[in-house]
Amino acid sequence: KVVFAGCGSSFSLCKSAAVSMNVHTDKTAFAVAAGDAMINFDYYENIFKDAVIVAPSRSGSTSEVVNLVKLAKEKFGSKCLCICAKEKSALSELSELSIELPWAFDESVCQTRTVTNLYTVNLTLAALVSGKKEILNDIEKAVSQIASFIESNKELCKTIGNSAQWNKVVVLADAEVEGIAEEGSLAFKEICQLPSNYYHVLDSRHGPMVLFDDKTLIIAVLSPKDEKYQKDFVADIMERNCTVLTVSQDEENIWGSTYHIALPKLAFAACGILFITAPQMLSLYKALSIGINPDLPKGLDPWIKL
Repeated sequence: KVVFAGCGSSFSLCKSAAVSMNVHTDKTAFAVAAGDAMINFDYYENIFKDAVIVAPSRSGSTSEVVNLVKLAKEKFGSKCLCICAKEKSALSELSELSIELPWAFDESVCQTRTVTNLYTVNLTLAALVSGKKEILNDIEKAVSQIASFIESNKELCKTIGNSAQWNKVVVLADAEVEGIAEEGSLAFKEICQLPSNYYHVLDSRHGPMVLFDDKTLIIAVLSPKDEKYQKDFVADIMERNCTVLTVSQDEENIWGSTYHIALPKLAFAACGILFITAPQMLSLYKALSIGINPDLPKGLDPWIKL
């Protein structure tokens, strides 16, 4: 049993990690918000009992995560794997095993390369536990294509980001990329300081669609497992005059969306490594176009100390 625990961006990544672990291995995995589990530890005891904790973190110093790991160790003697972008952090010192990625540490308050690397390590962990070498190979291929993917889509993202048509964002995705897509949504709140939300693709019909309008940018990461239902969905949101950017493994825009970005034909989760660069670029160009400093959002610190 594995519990992925984090705060903010790291918690979003934990959601993808838990799905990957559940899908590809015989381990049961959960994703928990560290602050919630810290305060309500008694409620979560059955989850943490006999579980390994995996804690992805930029700083390794966030109070909620550190305190939660201490609680689990005191109560159950839990083992912890820390995946951290800083060396010799408080979380690393608490952990039985620490994977440190100092070269991935973001100096900006807003995370970009840090979340991409933490997501990649989480997915690699699931691939290693499962023994599925094809996923490891696809992760390697995705990483090797990041620079060319960014270069190929930079001008499109700049065009969309500079558009005055939209002032709120919805990111849609399913399955293993749900967590990295939620992080993509958070990027708009932090980097260009616009309202943003994440939903599962078809689930957004069940309430959220009421607020989809001509001021909404919708980024829809579409699954290779279906065409009909997702195509019908895109047609529905196009009728609401949204600006729609589809992201899928189709080279051509088969969806009838406003814009399209093509992903390589790799394992769907591995495509998340590439996908996340799109909302990061979009939010950057939007911030610059409306005069927002993308590195210094008001009221946000790189990590939280209670």
